[in-house]
Amino acid sequence: MRSRAVPIALALALAAVGCGGDPETPEAQVRRALGALEAAAEEGDLAAFRDGISERYADERGHDKEALVRFATFHVLRSARRHVLVRVRDVLLRDDGRAEVSLAVGLAGSPAASADELARLRADVYKVDLDLAQEDGAWRVVWAQWRPTAPADLL
Repeated sequence: MRSRAVPIALALALAAVGCGGDPETPEAQVRRALGALEAAAEEGDLAAFRDGISERYADERGHDKEALVRFATFHVLRSARRHVLVRVRDVLLRDDGRAEVSLAVGLAGSPAASADELARLRADVYKVDLDLAQEDGAWRVVWAQWRPTAPADLL
């Protein structure tokens, strides 16, 4: 397991998307939730990160919400300088109030100001798949899977 990526990747994944289109559409709401998680990960705001994760969270690595938050806490305390880069690849809304999201997440020690810098940036890059569910009017992560991928996936 790539321990650095677990909570930060989730936060990135959630925060990865900027707003687009009508702010009332479910997709726009999912993208806002992802953006909030990305910001929380980069700022080390563990309360905001925790709020974006469902109480029902579980993943194939055996993490529940509390394990994920503990892991995120460890990484926030370990690294004061962190930059999260997120590229949302796909958002699929389901009829049952869920969304499947695919994204690329990069974790770096310094920001990239341009596409050229991004191409040369040394970062740990992960393909992240998420399931989000609408709970009490908010979109929260209920499942996540991540694996290393090529840096080009961030472009």
